Amino acid sequence: MSNSDSAGRAGRRRSRRARGARDLPGDERDTGPLPDEDDHDDEPGDAHEAAGGGDEEPPRRSRGSGRKRSAAGKGRKPGRGKEAPVEGGARRRRRAPAGEVDPVSKFSASALRRVTVLGDRPSGMVYKLAEQSQRKRGSVVLGTLLALCGTALLALAGVLVFQLVSDGSVGQGRGDTAIVEPPAGHSTLLPKVFQGKQEESEVFEPIATRPGGAEPLTEEKVFGNAEELELDDLELTLRDSQVTDTCTSLVWGEELAETLADGSCTSAASGVYQDPDDDYVAQFTLFDLEDQEAANRVAQAVDPTDHTTEPGFLLPQDTEIQGLREGYSQATTQVMGHYLAVYWVARADGGEPGDDTTMATLNVVAMSASVAVYEEVRDASQAED
Repeated sequence: MSNSDSAGRAGRRRSRRARGARDLPGDERDTGPLPDEDDHDDEPGDAHEAAGGGDEEPPRRSRGSGRKRSAAGKGRKPGRGKEAPVEGGARRRRRAPAGEVDPVSKFSASALRRVTVLGDRPSGMVYKLAEQSQRKRGSVVLGTLLALCGTALLALAGVLVFQLVSDGSVGQGRGDTAIVEPPAGHSTLLPKVFQGKQEESEVFEPIATRPGGAEPLTEEKVFGNAEELELDDLELTLRDSQVTDTCTSLVWGEELAETLADGSCTSAASGVYQDPDDDYVAQFTLFDLEDQEAANRVAQAVDPTDHTTEPGFLLPQDTEIQGLREGYSQATTQVMGHYLAVYWVARADGGEPGDDTTMATLNVVAMSASVAVYEEVRDASQAED
């Protein structure tokens, strides 16, 4: 047999082996790396020249022809013997033993199960779960807000019931403590001369504390025996009077109003006196407070010479009298048990006092307007005896 026939047969055998390798199942194919070109058999041209340089064209080699599978390896049981080396020096990769799961296949099965559970819309399920979580959180917040609103309503109802039962008072003997703002453009006149007077506690000891359930002041009680005031040649007549249960409506100054409210002022009386010729004016104001200590605190707050407190004083009851809105005036305060009396005198035209003693006499006459307080001291002393 010639060299040319031998080379042709060898090429055909290699071609059949390559086709047989392509027909094998996926797990039977060799997945090892392809050997380098240097490890393959000689090129067809070289083989042809070695065979004698015949004109016959050598057969084409397939890509898998260089990876021969050992005939002895066919049908061999796992674990017995060694695999025959593949032509060109490359070795075939060992197959996984029976019963062992390939890691790649295991990963693919796990991924397949996840896709099966989530379906082809996993993002939709995520959004749905997030929406359910937000709804649950919103329900919790709404429930908390409703509970807080219910608590606030109960507290408000309790306050309203307390005010109805207590008739607006705070504790025994306490009255309306509301603070009334002075009218717009009100006078802020302060007296040029001020004198604070505190009587000995023994004198007003019987009325040092306001009795529980005491009646508020009335015009008859305060001014019934004080419509006419007289001393020497000076006579004063009551021209106007009022009684209020809101003491802060008679004053200006925030701190003074707060002190009256803190002292539980239940009522206040105010009267304006003038002489027959209307040359002079005297305004008398009486505050009914909780006790003597509260009266002392209000006396300090109304004192214009006390720089530890904010400015504040009486509002003029008769705004037509110029002497109570501007000019020169004098004032005196007197603590009388749980009462505080304020005497405010001036010339009707707001002028300066003259060289005579008329202004001093006017101040003494105005102090006679508190006769009702002395009568209460007398009655309280007799009741104790």
